[in-house]
Amino acid sequence: MRGQLPGSPPPSKDKNGEKGRNELDELDLLLDRNYVCPVCDNELKVKDIRPGKARPNGMDMDLRPRFMNIDVLKYRVIECPACGYADLSKTFTRVMEKERKVLLEKRIRYEQEKPSEEEYVREYADAYRYYKSALRSCLIRGAKSSKRGLTALYAAWLLRGWREKLREDGFMVAPNDVMGIDEERKLIKYALRNLKDADKSEKYPINEMDEGTLQYLLAALCYMQDEINEAYGYVSKALFDRGLKPNIRPMAEDLRDDIRAKRRAMQYKEPAD
Repeated sequence: MRGQLPGSPPPSKDKNGEKGRNELDELDLLLDRNYVCPVCDNELKVKDIRPGKARPNGMDMDLRPRFMNIDVLKYRVIECPACGYADLSKTFTRVMEKERKVLLEKRIRYEQEKPSEEEYVREYADAYRYYKSALRSCLIRGAKSSKRGLTALYAAWLLRGWREKLREDGFMVAPNDVMGIDEERKLIKYALRNLKDADKSEKYPINEMDEGTLQYLLAALCYMQDEINEAYGYVSKALFDRGLKPNIRPMAEDLRDDIRAKRRAMQYKEPAD
């Protein structure tokens, strides 16, 4: 199937060759939205999640949202198949004239058959390709550090969800697979570098995050990258913020405790024989 990457299972089908129940369930949660590409004026139709249909089911340490019935990360990027421009759906149409010109100059036309989103759910492989297109578009247009960082972080979250789905379906995932942990860590490292730059150079709110939330996120990402001392500094700033959101504060307190425990473990030395 077009868009399949190594390790990705084929679409589920029943004995009559029709879509499996899980895919039909996901289609029930989606609707079609029409867009006009702000770079090349191509008209496109994409799948989006119906309002209120994704049921929240917690949050990872790095603020990745979880949902019981759909992975919303698969639908957060729109790609124009005519010129290759891609961006997060919330900001897809926000392109300045100078950005449009440079994106047109660098555009990449896709010769392969594009997925028919009028009919099908979005495969993880296609979603990941869209994220890579969005990251490339960020670089071409000279996007802010915050935008580059957020796009990379979403891509890392997508890979995490892809691995979880594969394992749920009984597939093995190696660290160096396309959706493996190695690639996720590279994306998180890139996201962390850019979000640190944004914290120093951009005004709040950043990516709709207040300062306390971003400080916590930076702490979590540092912790995941084994930057323990930096993680402690960021989580301390977050907890010092009186405006820290009530749902973030207990997560920050747990993270602070984990960081303290890891710092003690790093300082411990075995006695000499």
